[in-house]
Amino acid sequence: MTLKSHHHTVKPDTTLNKLKSTAGLDPVEAARILRDLGDRRGLVDRMEWLSKYFLGRPYIEGSLGGGPDSPEELRASLDAFDCVTYIEVVLALALSQTTNEFSGAIRRIRYKDGTVDWFHRNHYMVDWARNNEELGMVLNLTTGPFTSEKTCTLDLIAGIPARTTSFRYFPTQNLNSFAKEIETGDLIFFVSTRSTLDVFHTGLLVKREPEPTVRHATRAANAVIEQPISEFISQNTLAGFIWLRPLCPL
Repeated sequence: MTLKSHHHTVKPDTTLNKLKSTAGLDPVEAARILRDLGDRRGLVDRMEWLSKYFLGRPYIEGSLGGGPDSPEELRASLDAFDCVTYIEVVLALALSQTTNEFSGAIRRIRYKDGTVDWFHRNHYMVDWARNNEELGMVLNLTTGPFTSEKTCTLDLIAGIPARTTSFRYFPTQNLNSFAKEIETGDLIFFVSTRSTLDVFHTGLLVKREPEPTVRHATRAANAVIEQPISEFISQNTLAGFIWLRPLCPL
């Protein structure tokens, strides 16, 4: 499989209107991080720098809160992460030049149509991938003869009707079919073996030899860490992977 590199230049989002404040966000730290990004213009370089910057930050579960009967807040902490908020914050910062753009990017990445409520949140990662591909935020590279199809019935989120969905994934034993094509900053979703769940964990890939590593916020270490992907696989039961490449939307 031969792929073109997607080293896009970050462009300012001129379509954003003034946004509500983002709960949990330290705007001073956000501005400092964006300033420290400096002249790193390529998306790959920005993703690498940001994902490394947050290594060692604490793991936190359930930081977004909310529920079917509760008002939804747009939240973004730079202090602690779960596996999804980690990749969302890194991607949103990489695509932004101001704190206002960052808030707008988080909103679009996390919520379908940018509508901040429980029922539009991308609770399931197959929805996260599909909705962000429609936005031009990511390219789903999980295609080709080394992939398989999984069908599952998603029924784990309160207030969200159960539904059956199908998606492609690389079975665990086929990691080597795409490992050499990985770019730093690519996203990896770890596919569950359960019939009622699509993905159980997410991370960000770093191109290294002899194998890629994964940066992720993990409950096991209670922190954001980097580890060889083979080590993560050996410690977990998984069906395989979904492989996504972040893009800079035009």
